[in-house]
Amino acid sequence: MKVHDRVSVDQWFLVAVGAALFVLSTAGLVHAVRASWASRLSCRAQLAKPPAEVSQVIEWCRAAYSLYPWNYYFSIYAAEAAYYQADNVRGEARVERLRQARVWCDRGLEQNPYKSQLRRLKTRFLWEESPARAIEYWKAHTEWQYWEPYNHATLAELYARYGDFTRAEEELKLGQGDVIYEQVCKIVIQEKKNWENLQSEKPFEWGE
Repeated sequence: MKVHDRVSVDQWFLVAVGAALFVLSTAGLVHAVRASWASRLSCRAQLAKPPAEVSQVIEWCRAAYSLYPWNYYFSIYAAEAAYYQADNVRGEARVERLRQARVWCDRGLEQNPYKSQLRRLKTRFLWEESPARAIEYWKAHTEWQYWEPYNHATLAELYARYGDFTRAEEELKLGQGDVIYEQVCKIVIQEKKNWENLQSEKPFEWGE
């Protein structure tokens, strides 16, 4: 190979490397800009003062998700806003908010199936369909994150509302130290009283 041919090959190689670096750096810059703008939108959704309307929060989260679909917190903000404010409206508006909450909850769980906020929302939805399924779902999360007292306290509440007070009291022991512990204790006691009152009011049936 002649010297000038060698120089020509080296030049082309440098041009190719330079072009590749330019493409990669441009792509990285675009990615960073999209992520930054998405983060700005999510901050609006979460921290707006006064708090934004649910429809606006969802719109901001939808825009953020379209820019940067790898951040599951957009799904959390949208799902929680729709769910926890569903009772502020009635009729079809409430149904639509709950539907939106389910959609965003499932979307977030696809990204991070172990995020506590999303698992808690999913448990609430499952409870409406089948309390037993809801308990099993949250129980699996509790076993995965066993040393978190909140998980056990929540599981105790679920067992109590289901009428399984033996397991509720067992889980309650493991929930000590969490901020909701005292509240759950009161719920377990009240649910047990309600259950006992219901049983005492049950009419007598032949064969019992």
